[in-house]
Amino acid sequence: MDFITTYLVNKETIMNPNMFKSAEFYQRRYHHLTTFLTIPLALLLTFLILFSCFAYKEITVTSYGEITPTQVIATVQSISNNPIIANHLTNNQPIKQGDSIIQYAKDLEEAQKQVLEKQLATYEKQKSSLNTLLLSLKQGQNLFQSDDQFGYVNTFNHFMSQAQDIDLGFSKIKAETSQQAQLIQDSIVAINQQINGISQQIADYEELRAAVINQSDSLSSNNPHQATLDAYLSQSQTSQETATNQLLFQIDQSLLSLKASMDSLNRQRANLHQSTSYDNSLNTKLEILRTQFLITASQQLTDVNHHITELKAQLEQATLQVNNLVIKAPKSGIVQLNSAFEGKTSIPIGHDIAYIYPSLKQTKQALLTYYVSSESVSLLKKNQIVRLALDRHGNQPIVITGTIKTIDELATKTKQGNLFKVTAKLTLSEKESTTIQYGQQGRVISVIAKKTFFDFYKDKLFKVTE
Repeated sequence: MDFITTYLVNKETIMNPNMFKSAEFYQRRYHHLTTFLTIPLALLLTFLILFSCFAYKEITVTSYGEITPTQVIATVQSISNNPIIANHLTNNQPIKQGDSIIQYAKDLEEAQKQVLEKQLATYEKQKSSLNTLLLSLKQGQNLFQSDDQFGYVNTFNHFMSQAQDIDLGFSKIKAETSQQAQLIQDSIVAINQQINGISQQIADYEELRAAVINQSDSLSSNNPHQATLDAYLSQSQTSQETATNQLLFQIDQSLLSLKASMDSLNRQRANLHQSTSYDNSLNTKLEILRTQFLITASQQLTDVNHHITELKAQLEQATLQVNNLVIKAPKSGIVQLNSAFEGKTSIPIGHDIAYIYPSLKQTKQALLTYYVSSESVSLLKKNQIVRLALDRHGNQPIVITGTIKTIDELATKTKQGNLFKVTAKLTLSEKESTTIQYGQQGRVISVIAKKTFFDFYKDKLFKVTE
């Protein structure tokens, strides 16, 4: 009886629904391997499958590239072989148009200028003395205030001595008639020689003028103005227009002077032709003597005027060279030095010293230049996205996005082998334009395609290539 009672009590307890709500029941039912491992793994697998079907992965080509300018807005060239005494250029330095950036030593040019000034002053004094001599010969009296350094007083005294001899030898006038005729003929020959010489000088100047206008670099072998043309052509492009106008003006002045001298000689020759039918009077002999001295003095004056014209032209060129021994910035921008001459104090004339690039702060644009292998170049196309990552110490790297603009069709030989040059255009933010500089290098990522993770690993599994 007790057994039956105990069984009924236990059965009632086991079948009691309230027992299913106990903590012990839940502990036994749910805290086992299936609950803790299988279900989370199933959920994770479901999440990964969904993620791989909807999330994308970028297919990229990596390389290293450098920030380069979109254009070179100006080139700074050496304008002299003189030593450089001041060089204010440094890499990535901002400059403004008109800033003095390079100064050359002027000692040689200053010395040459002083020599030319002394020579010009001497010829000016000689010209003044010749004019006094001509006036003295015409008037028949000594107009010199004192002895001159060129001996023209002695020339006039010699003329007067010969005139006195003619006066004393008037009795021999008939015997000297033939000699006087020959003297006139010699004078005409001398005038013809002068005219021929002046004609040649005019031809030489006209050839020089044509060479300046046509920008030719050579003259005929017998033209004495080749040095003047070389000096003119050696001027920098920024000062050549002014130099051209100055040189053409000087040539025109020389031509006017030479043509005036030729007209004067033609008149003298015409007068001599008219005087060939002279009488044997004393006055005729004196006039012939006077004419001979006048012709000689006029020829000397023509030569002196020619030297003065040339010296003035040379002096103007020397003054221009002295003033042009300072290079000023032709444009505003950022400086990039030519590494071949960086730090040197002597740079040959005409060679590039530096280049001026656009200011990144103003343009907000730059180019990214990098190289890829022949295996990768076939994957790249224009307008594909590229990213440049620039490392910064202590901060997050700067990442700049751009698009591919050009891909070289021919490989470039480098230390790493034959690589293809790729150029991408970068558009900079305000902050980036003040942070980066030309020449900075970093890691370049070229995005060639986008795939879902599912497709990516499927292609990997089945070894499908792009």
